Amino acid sequence: MPDQKRNELPIACSLPGLEQARRRETVADILGQARRMEELADGYTFDFPGSAEWAARLTEFIVFERTCCPFFGFEMVFKPGGGPILLKVGDRGA
Repeated sequence: MPDQKRNELPIACSLPGLEQARRRETVADILGQARRMEELADGYTFDFPGSAEWAARLTEFIVFERTCCPFFGFEMVFKPGGGPILLKVGDRGA
C-alpha cells in the first residue's frame, strides 16, 4: 500500500509563488555545490564533501524538501573513512 500512496502524490511544490522562487534559489545553491552530479534513470546522485557540516546541511535540506515536495524520495550514503556523502534524489522515491 505505501507504494500506491506514494504514486498518487501530485508532482507539485506546495510552497506559494514567492516562497517557491526563494526556495528554488536555495536548492540551486546547495545542489550547485556538489562536487559531482550523475543522472540516473529515476533521479540524480550528488557527491558532497564528507564533513559533519555537510551532513547537517543536507539533512536539513531533505527535511524541508519532504514537506514542500513530498513526491521526491531521498537517500544519503556516507562513504567510509570520512569519504563523500552521496545524496540521491528521485521522483516518487529514491
